[in-house]
Amino acid sequence: MFLNDFIRETGATRDTIRHYVDLNLLTPTRRGKNYWFTAKDQDDFSEIKELQELGFSLQTIHAIKNRHDLACGTDYQLVKNLQLVNAELQKTTQELQQLKQRQAKLQELKFILQKKNHPSSL
Repeated sequence: MFLNDFIRETGATRDTIRHYVDLNLLTPTRRGKNYWFTAKDQDDFSEIKELQELGFSLQTIHAIKNRHDLACGTDYQLVKNLQLVNAELQKTTQELQQLKQRQAKLQELKFILQKKNHPSSL
């Protein structure tokens, strides 16, 4: 399918698709001046989006894709991908701690503001 069809199928923008092509995350073939996307490109796009939802950067996704292309099914690929997942889990844990601290501060501020607004009701 051509680029416009791929955009319609994926719901992505033209700029996003071209950016992924520039980063070699998507590798459509060329038909003259036009890109030609296949079902594999659709699968690759879905995998990119899933990895982004897990918090992986495009740079990390590129590394994952390269390892998949070069060392699929090897212990090397498994170990490296496990390291990436562990790093992302650590980052997520830190972000959760920061959110909990922020939540506690906001709850404290809410209590203070409610107390000032209705001192007799508390």
